[in-house]
Amino acid sequence: MLSFINHTRHFVIRYAGMRSVISFGLAVLFSAATLVSFQVTDATAQNVCFERTALLKHLNGKFEEAPVAAGLAANGSVLEVFSSPDGVTWTIVLTQPNGATCVMASGESWVGVKKPKKGKVS
Repeated sequence: MLSFINHTRHFVIRYAGMRSVISFGLAVLFSAATLVSFQVTDATAQNVCFERTALLKHLNGKFEEAPVAAGLAANGSVLEVFSSPDGVTWTIVLTQPNGATCVMASGESWVGVKKPKKGKVS
């Protein structure tokens, strides 16, 4: 009987030790996943800003992109969409009232949408 108790005690201690190792491992894994998710969020939240004329020259020279749409935001910023003639590439640029010109997004396969006639929504 004493042998059984010692064996059971050894098993319980060993099992408890394994549980704490597994718990610790899961905690480290969860922490790493959380940090990575914040890093991805921070990286995607950053916008790249340039001097306006240099950016426009770059978009036109490297991608042959030209403005296809523009709008004035409530805070006085100007939002512009640039696209290559065939729509292969596009870039959305925001110029703030202080003059900072920032790339907000860029991608591929731009499709322009025609403005609907007055009173018609499709």
